[in-house]
Amino acid sequence: MAGQWTGMLEGALAWAKALPDTLSSEVAVDVAGRRVRLSHARVEALSRQVLKGVKALELRSWDSLASVYDLRLSVKGWKLRVEATPERVLLAQGRYTLWLATPGRVELEESPGASSLLMGALRTGAGKAALRALAEKLLPPDLRWDGQVLRVEGRLPRDGALAARLFEASSLAMTAVHASEGLWLSAEAWPGLLDLLQAALDTRVGAA
Repeated sequence: MAGQWTGMLEGALAWAKALPDTLSSEVAVDVAGRRVRLSHARVEALSRQVLKGVKALELRSWDSLASVYDLRLSVKGWKLRVEATPERVLLAQGRYTLWLATPGRVELEESPGASSLLMGALRTGAGKAALRALAEKLLPPDLRWDGQVLRVEGRLPRDGALAARLFEASSLAMTAVHASEGLWLSAEAWPGLLDLLQAALDTRVGAA
């Protein structure tokens, strides 16, 4: 078994070294840690592809910070600003489940659905507790937030790098760690992780 792993890891490293120069900044392979790193731009491109299929959700802006992503979302007409970063990802049965840690700000911004009375209450110290109660009523079934982690789930897109058919008969569970240079992804199934990495490199950076 150890020899099999060694061969896989050596093959992964050779594959990474053979990448064109234009992609070398997009990916890194940590052989010892059995993990790969995607650039923040690549993470954004993949996230936009998946999230555009979530009903009632619009990803309005994305800014990569040192330890989180600063996201502006519209959910059923409500405008939210969330500082979040992926924590876990599961791709299985043609679907995905994404757990996003929210260690930073989670704010309700001015929007048609937010009355001045509600905005005033949120600004006077109610904070995340009030937003969590609001989220239970506001968010659609495939979005859940418990005050610390935002969970998003749904069907993978029909086409594209993360097409549903790629994960109908197989599954891939990953943990994610946010770093200044990109997002590190770790998985027990190293070949599956490399397949995902190859698919990720086919996704155009900046695609909406």
